[in-house]
Amino acid sequence: MGVLESPWGMRWSTLLMVLVILAVIGVLRRQPVIAVAAVAAWTGGFEVVYRLCDIARWHEWWGFNALLWEATALAGWVLAAHLLGIRPSPFWLTVTLAGFGVWITTGYTYNYVGQHYPFSAQGEIENVATKTAWAMAYLVGAWRTGTGDPRRWLRAVVARLPEPAWRGGRAGAERS
Repeated sequence: MGVLESPWGMRWSTLLMVLVILAVIGVLRRQPVIAVAAVAAWTGGFEVVYRLCDIARWHEWWGFNALLWEATALAGWVLAAHLLGIRPSPFWLTVTLAGFGVWITTGYTYNYVGQHYPFSAQGEIENVATKTAWAMAYLVGAWRTGTGDPRRWLRAVVARLPEPAWRGGRAGAERS
């Protein structure tokens, strides 16, 4: 644990943004499904990009296989958020990209529990700023989804499916 990490295994800054998104979207807007999807898409997407930069910076090519599995698993949350109508804010995505650019060009240093080098205030600021900008992109995107039923995308997808053969439709008729 330590100063940076909360008892729940995440940084205090991450926990704060999770609580903000859950409170604003889940409670204030009364869209808990949208809130959970936004949090999962934001944290999952950030971790994949963070790890990819980490692998490239430190030449930890052995970690690439694990990253592919992680990215595949977490892509489901990004897709779910998209299907729920969450479109991250282009402005905040641009701020995130700029943050990653600055962070990478200044050495991509970050702090972690048990590190063997001195605390880097600059690395911490770059990490928190970049992660928070990405969170804002999803918070704004989730806010813009409106207050309609978050299951509307499922009804729209089901409505586009072909009628099954047992209900008189032609789906599967070619195989019989």
